[in-house]
Amino acid sequence: MSWIPNTLPLIKTWLLQLYRLAVLVAIAWLIRGHHDQLRVQGDWPITVAEVKTFLPEAHRLVVDSGERGGLEVRNAAGEKIGYTVRTMPESREIVGYSGPSDVLVVFDAEDKGVGIAFRHSYDTPSHVEDVKLDYFFMESWNGRTWDAIAEIEDMNEAEIYSVTGATRTSEAVAESITHRLAIASGQEGMDRSVQWEWRDFALLGFLAGGLLFAFQKKKSVQKWRWIYSIATILLLGFWLGDLIAQSLLVGWVESRVPWEATPGLVLFVLAAFLLPWFTRQPLYCQFICPHGNLQRWAMKVVPAGWKRPLPGDGKWIGRWIPVMLLAVVLGVSFLQLDLDLAGIEPFDAYLVKSAGLATILVAVIGLALSLFYPMIYCKYGCPTGWLLEFVRRRSGKDRFGERDWIGLGLLVLAFALSRIPLSSIFSMT
Repeated sequence: MSWIPNTLPLIKTWLLQLYRLAVLVAIAWLIRGHHDQLRVQGDWPITVAEVKTFLPEAHRLVVDSGERGGLEVRNAAGEKIGYTVRTMPESREIVGYSGPSDVLVVFDAEDKGVGIAFRHSYDTPSHVEDVKLDYFFMESWNGRTWDAIAEIEDMNEAEIYSVTGATRTSEAVAESITHRLAIASGQEGMDRSVQWEWRDFALLGFLAGGLLFAFQKKKSVQKWRWIYSIATILLLGFWLGDLIAQSLLVGWVESRVPWEATPGLVLFVLAAFLLPWFTRQPLYCQFICPHGNLQRWAMKVVPAGWKRPLPGDGKWIGRWIPVMLLAVVLGVSFLQLDLDLAGIEPFDAYLVKSAGLATILVAVIGLALSLFYPMIYCKYGCPTGWLLEFVRRRSGKDRFGERDWIGLGLLVLAFALSRIPLSSIFSMT
């Protein structure tokens, strides 16, 4: 049993590593769940009271992140007793006499319609009222299954007739319902096959180069690193522009990872996070990142006399800048704030033709400061670099420290933001 004391530090190290990875996964899960609700609910979220009209035992609504994109209706015991969707925003382009209508559609546990109701309408109020009072039209959907409604092409053949005096409004409502359900039903046949393009292979080539220089320390290999460094700046940065950034990561977490459309980029990002987690090697920041390599070249071309050590207070403040930026990222994502996340980092500046002023300023100022304070942006300004460093495995003596407390604080912040009611978020925006 003498081996036990020797293995305890290793076990503690990997438990700490699992904790760090779990923190990021939990934050991503909270963001994704929140945006599933935003996607399903949108403006004017569906409430339990609306559904109770048709399903009196309704107690709460649970977001369905599947293809249908609606809400499961649960009773007080937590049992599923029905399902509900709204026609907005998918059917926003279907206009009646003077505008579209947001219609609630409710199904029972057997997936049969039990009723529809107007939630909000931009159409002429008198026409909307006429449709509401036409019980024959409003109840035409009852008893029909989701698939049966989605397959309707001719309303008259389906014995769903327009309302006299509100023909356009009622026809738009009917089309909105069938359109909304058909979209969800049709998504099952979408092409999810992986599409490899030249850009994907180029990214994997840069990844392979980074791996070579990170793990092959022979001088015969390292002497070529300067060529690879310039290539990352000119080709990966200014030509491809596929840099890891908060705008990219948050976009993937909020919607989904486009593995079938950009498999190379997905593998590239996964490697940037998982290789440091396994190997302790800061692969992306140290070898691949074009902005980091550009700062390293700045260190070489300026006179040594220009360089200054950052004061102690400056280092303390600088350590908190990436954390504050990550807090801003969480606020933007959860609260739907009108702020382009690309503007808080310099990486979009490499896409010169489409770069915004904010990202250009961050890039230029960061590079200018790096002439005097080497690698200052990487050390004290990069939120993406902070995340990559957060998951990186340290030595066997690694301990729960400041970064781990900060990670826990960011998780708590994400949880608190996810608890804010959607109605409050929409009132702010």
